[in-house]
Amino acid sequence: MSAQTRRLQRPSLPQLVVDQLLGDVERGQLRSGQTLPPEFELAAQFGVSRAVVREALKSLQAQGVVEVVNGVGSVVRGMTSMPLEQFFTFAARLSEVSIQELLEVRRGLEVEAASLAAGRAGAAEIAGLGRLVDSMAGSLREPAVFADFDTAFHVAIARASRNPMLVLLVEAIRVPLRRSVEEGLTNWIRTGEVDTVRQIHADVLEAIRSGDPDRAAKAMDIHFAQAMQIIGQAGNPPMVRTGVPSDRRTGIALDPARRHAADGDLRP
Repeated sequence: MSAQTRRLQRPSLPQLVVDQLLGDVERGQLRSGQTLPPEFELAAQFGVSRAVVREALKSLQAQGVVEVVNGVGSVVRGMTSMPLEQFFTFAARLSEVSIQELLEVRRGLEVEAASLAAGRAGAAEIAGLGRLVDSMAGSLREPAVFADFDTAFHVAIARASRNPMLVLLVEAIRVPLRRSVEEGLTNWIRTGEVDTVRQIHADVLEAIRSGDPDRAAKAMDIHFAQAMQIIGQAGNPPMVRTGVPSDRRTGIALDPARRHAADGDLRP
């Protein structure tokens, strides 16, 4: 077999500047909130033109690493869910992933978040969750308002888990699902079972308050099984198969008493 020549692709000058600045962030030489030197200083530092530096900064801004602040310059950002949020939203718009698939990912993340929160949440965090449950209960006839409180509730649980990666993932993946949350609540209203929504969240809160990780995980799993069922009834692709929904990872199943025998509709 004759040897075939392969030409290596060299990084562009802007990419080399990007790589160097990312390395500075990883090594702690550039920290969150720190302002980068002006373009002319960076150009002199790397031995490139200001146009190259400008392109590199645009790339870092697109990646969510820096943000441009008027009158200040390019500032290093802290950890943010924005890049992940853009990824999930774009994937959903392109129909690369279905609502069902996003909910399945959320289910795995938030069952774990609830379990961790039960063992780690403090009194102030529990009180905050209680206020959010009350706010949701007061907005059950207003799907758009409810969706805001519902998002805040689930993100607060992720924060109570004390795992920053869970917070970022939960924040990011909830954005493309907002419409499905509103549609799900609308369907609960239409079927006359809207109080079930209040009870679902109250059960999750009480399980976390109990300090029992297994109970909290089960309560959140039941919440998702019911939510996926009602969202499916609202006209989205089926979220769970007819029968007793369960988490394949934990094996947790719904109590048969909470499932309507005739049509699989989930009831308190």
